[in-house]
Amino acid sequence: MGNTNIYKQSPYDRELATVLQQMSPGGKPFPLTLETIPMMRRNFATMSLSDDQLQRGGQIDIKLCKVPGRQGAPDISLLICRPSASQTTKSGSLLPCIYYMHGGGMISGDNRFSIQFLLDWIVELKIVVISVEYRLAPEHPLLG
Repeated sequence: MGNTNIYKQSPYDRELATVLQQMSPGGKPFPLTLETIPMMRRNFATMSLSDDQLQRGGQIDIKLCKVPGRQGAPDISLLICRPSASQTTKSGSLLPCIYYMHGGGMISGDNRFSIQFLLDWIVELKIVVISVEYRLAPEHPLLG
């Protein structure tokens, strides 16, 4: 008996098809293997935002900092995005914070990946977003 798939794949929504087109050649999901991870990382890297895109014309201040990793592990990079001083009532005031871990299945992405949906919240709700650039598998197993 041959390799037979008994399930028919449903068509994708138009919105999803656009994202899939950006993520993989031909807009079709590719198998996730050790060999395809580098290509997936390159594709995801093109979707990360630049400083200018993050700052939204001066509405958002960004800061990069490093925090110590576990004992013997390298430091971890954090991206801190907050409303600019002109957007808040008091400079340096305490604001609510969202700790954001980017998508990418723990194998791809960075602290700028898929953060764009939070930028409106930063400006409108006067919040801080801290996005972590965690170390990625398979090079760094769980708890990297």
